[in-house]
Amino acid sequence: MTIRQAVITDVPQIVDLIQPYVDDGTLLPVPVYRLYERIRDFIVAETDGEIVGCGSLMIMWYDLAEIRSLAVRRGHHGGGVGRRLVEMLIGEARVLGIAKVFALTYQTTFFGKLGFQVVTKETLPQKIWKDCVHCTKYTHCDEVAMVLELIPRSEQTPSPFPIPTDGTLLMPSPAG
Repeated sequence: MTIRQAVITDVPQIVDLIQPYVDDGTLLPVPVYRLYERIRDFIVAETDGEIVGCGSLMIMWYDLAEIRSLAVRRGHHGGGVGRRLVEMLIGEARVLGIAKVFALTYQTTFFGKLGFQVVTKETLPQKIWKDCVHCTKYTHCDEVAMVLELIPRSEQTPSPFPIPTDGTLLMPSPAG
């Protein structure tokens, strides 16, 4: 098995891989145009030319990234595909200097084994403002928020910009 950066020609296999999880409600739907738009955020696990797993890392804020669209092709569970994908995404976050990585998931045991801790969604306001308010599950979300701290709090740098309280996440105004 090879873990590699996704490329444009992988999109049809990624769609095929995640669709059963969308159908059963495990994953939220991702429009195909978003997959093309965000292909640089994706990595894939490939065996003999077949994509058997995928996942992406979405930067939310200067210190926060989300593991998204993590899926392992049915029939390939239990072989370490998901673990290797998550470890690769965590490694990317470390290289970028991201302090915390999170996932909204139903797979709490899996993420727990990787060191993630359950938190309340309210501790992730950037996620709520950016994505959750547009989600069909917004008023009845049953996913569990889990966070992995990559940089101890005592070593984290303060935000270069205050977190907006109005949810707009607009660019900060120039000083002066």
